[in-house]
Amino acid sequence: MIDNVNLRDISLKFTNSQPIFNEEEECLVPAHQVIFMSVFPGNFQPIDQVQDLTIYSHEGRLASTLARIFERTQKITRESHTRINYKSRNTLLVSNKRNEIEEREMRLLVEFESAFYNLSGLLEKLPEGIKRNLCYLIKDREDHKCQLCVSELSEESNNKTESTHMIKEEDNASEGHMMKEEDSTSEASLNIIA
Repeated sequence: MIDNVNLRDISLKFTNSQPIFNEEEECLVPAHQVIFMSVFPGNFQPIDQVQDLTIYSHEGRLASTLARIFERTQKITRESHTRINYKSRNTLLVSNKRNEIEEREMRLLVEFESAFYNLSGLLEKLPEGIKRNLCYLIKDREDHKCQLCVSELSEESNNKTESTHMIKEEDNASEGHMMKEEDSTSEASLNIIA
């Protein structure tokens, strides 16, 4: 037993997502969580904060809980006085410290966040609707480059190329040929919107 130890209560603040299941009730994506550990303050007042998620569809609600995890990690910066105590594929346990975050800890944070930037790792198995909702909620981050955004950008550039191609053909083609090109382009546009 260790002598001369000051016993202190600790506080754990959880931010977690909901696990995501398929129709057969198999877990596709486990719950993700960020846990902040600190010394329990003497004047602590319990906070019973519940986010109103009724405004979202079911897929939107699941995506929103994942977006909160990502937002929580975004608050940790190079200047943060934070220690990464534990990191797994879906859990981050952090605490405060006197010094700025170390390079090794910053790498752990980046590894954890990379799944959100790319919708990869455990998030790769997300159903398409939840991926789209999550992408929409976090796509304003400059490093966000998930496959949905990359494919949308390539489709937009393809559509611009098709439009340019159509204009060039307009000069050389008959009106009937032009109508066929317009029909196929409008079908492609409808597929993107749907």
